[in-house]
Amino acid sequence: MKIKPFGKLIILILLVGCVFGAYRFYQAHSSPTGAAGSGPGGIPASIKVEGDQGILGRPLRVGVVTWPGYGGGITANNGFAPNKDCIYWNGHKLLVQFMLMEDVDARAKAFARGGDDGVDIVWSTVDFWANELPGFIKSGVNAKAVMQVDWSRGGDAIVVDDSIHRIEDLKGKKISLASFTPSQWLLEYSMENSSLNPSDQAAIYKSLVGTNGSDVARENFVAGKVDACVCWEPDVTEALQKRPGSHILVSSKTAANLIADVMVAREDFIQQHPDVIKAFVQGWMEGTTEANRHPETAAQLLMENEPVYKALGEDETMKGLSTVKWATLEDNTKMFGLDGSEPLFDRLFTQAGKAWVMRGIIDNQVSPSVAKDTTALKDVYAALSPDVRPVAQKEEFPVKSPPPAAARTAPAVMSRPVNIYFESGRAALDSSARQVLDSVATMSQAFSNAYVRVEGNTDNVGNPEGNQSLSQSRAQAVVSYLVAKYGFDRNRFIALGNGPNKPLASNSTATGRSKNRRTDIQIVTR
Repeated sequence: MKIKPFGKLIILILLVGCVFGAYRFYQAHSSPTGAAGSGPGGIPASIKVEGDQGILGRPLRVGVVTWPGYGGGITANNGFAPNKDCIYWNGHKLLVQFMLMEDVDARAKAFARGGDDGVDIVWSTVDFWANELPGFIKSGVNAKAVMQVDWSRGGDAIVVDDSIHRIEDLKGKKISLASFTPSQWLLEYSMENSSLNPSDQAAIYKSLVGTNGSDVARENFVAGKVDACVCWEPDVTEALQKRPGSHILVSSKTAANLIADVMVAREDFIQQHPDVIKAFVQGWMEGTTEANRHPETAAQLLMENEPVYKALGEDETMKGLSTVKWATLEDNTKMFGLDGSEPLFDRLFTQAGKAWVMRGIIDNQVSPSVAKDTTALKDVYAALSPDVRPVAQKEEFPVKSPPPAAARTAPAVMSRPVNIYFESGRAALDSSARQVLDSVATMSQAFSNAYVRVEGNTDNVGNPEGNQSLSQSRAQAVVSYLVAKYGFDRNRFIALGNGPNKPLASNSTATGRSKNRRTDIQIVTR
């Protein structure tokens, strides 16, 4: 399988759109920075540092792309080039060399080689890692995600015309996007968590207008060639400005726990140099703390080491930082379950893998246990005093009060019907019902910056008032279970009983009545 490039884009000016696009799709060449000379495939050669070479005996080589999400690591290293005036050296006796590697093919080959003419650690994302790892394994390269470095927040969106107000409205529409990028993942995840059936989704995929970049997808939308586009900034803003009546349907600002950057290392390197991996992880965490305290320092380092930021200047570079959240040890605790909680990584990785197999992008799915190595993170976590160890944050966007009345009737951007069995006349959840709800809990986690409306529905058999009351109790039972088990903020949830008033099918047949006895899990934008 040939993996296409992947990436992210920050909300900046049109001038740099093509540069950030390189993170998401193949480029004809790479643009290395922070290197002296060039090795095989245009990969920067190792930079030599005088004197003690540290715990690895040479600089650790780390491949990244133009993206502000790596601010923690760059701050820890005081730039891209290996040096001894930084957190990595002073705290961990580790020399680190960061390199811009926009060409995904060159990156993969350099990662497979490793050493002085390759790279030891490279970027990925949870969903892209589910896409990419099977190909690595097939070629004999076993590798693991060793840490989360950021969350993407707001750089990706589904932009639609005024005829589309729900994900379900995409049925029969033409959509343009850059294939095999976060754009496709955002669309895929949104469709999976909607009432679009597999045939509807397959038809949408069949009519997709795939492109090699966000700008082309946006151009197709602005020109009226398609009804919707999935793109990233600055193309989102331009699409909204240039096509009257257009609006954002779903964005990564709402789906705030959907796209996460991780760093991955080859398994043989991890086994041979566990001390280096631990120093890399711990130093990055310390750099993240410093970057969060002094974001202007991170911005300055970006400008000094990446030409595009130098061209943008400090104001625009600082604005770009708002599109990411640098991942702390607390974020990693939630992502990898360091405190014994269920790892969010496993849920996202598994769901992405299933999607890529279903779409024929990969042949087989890899277990999340094969895709990660949390040894270094656990060591860093265990070294802390128990009273200061972070716990997995249940909700990052707490709601101070219950949803406003308008949220009870506001249109949902997507609605996922869930078949939950209740005994006749009762609202108690049995084990099978709880298992079904466990399978959709990721939806509430991924769309962490949204209201979740749970609508209970019945058929028309029995007393209408009794059905209304019963459906309300059943919706409340679902909310109570999700809040109790997963620690969600109750104020994010709306329990609504519809009784028999919102049927999906005719109540005149047993099949129709069965379809109407359902629970809808809906996402409502805050």
